[in-house]
Amino acid sequence: MGGFFGTERVPFDLFGPVHLATIGVVVVVGLCVVRAGLAADERGRRRLRVAMGLTILFFLVSRHVWKAATGLWAAENDIPLHLCNIMGWVTLYGLWTRHPAVLRLMYFFGVAGAAQALLTPNTEFGVVHTTFFESMGSHGTVVIAGVWAAMVEGYRPTSRDPWIALGLLNLYAVVVYPVNLLLGSNYLYVIEKPLGPTILDFFPGWPWYILFLEPVAIGLFLALRLPFRNRAAD
Repeated sequence: MGGFFGTERVPFDLFGPVHLATIGVVVVVGLCVVRAGLAADERGRRRLRVAMGLTILFFLVSRHVWKAATGLWAAENDIPLHLCNIMGWVTLYGLWTRHPAVLRLMYFFGVAGAAQALLTPNTEFGVVHTTFFESMGSHGTVVIAGVWAAMVEGYRPTSRDPWIALGLLNLYAVVVYPVNLLLGSNYLYVIEKPLGPTILDFFPGWPWYILFLEPVAIGLFLALRLPFRNRAAD
């Protein structure tokens, strides 16, 4: 069964026209949302937060509905334990509460993690499919919300925050590893590399690619701290 809602596996056209155009749309929408937030009063910002939250919720729910309807939903793949899946729900909570600790997660994990997923989405049904647009839409909105946390909500990462983020990421990996062994899953990709093209393809096999990801992760987190290095109170 093919088509937009079909189940036929189609090779993903990485950085093809549709993929690049979708990334471009996410960037333009993100710039517009952040600029609108900076110019708006609190009532306007509340509306934008609600809009982002509803967008994330729609994409999160739609994927589960489609997978359940097609009989493809499985605990080893679809429990929201991947970092970006969790960040979707965390971002919803952060947009609602604006708690500083949650804004930190939105900024570091939302921007660094979801941006990588935008560049190399894990999709097995091609670009002209509901799962591709769900992936790009949910990850894109999480990235936008992470930038919003810093640019609009006023979160300012301190020099400690990248290391806190790294510690939390490693702690989560330790927690999710036995879950993977129990379910036969590969959440957070700590059991093996994902099937689709990702940055992990440049690293050696398990478990060495996990070690190589440590400097990559801290490099990304430190880079996210750089724009605010002179403006955050440590």
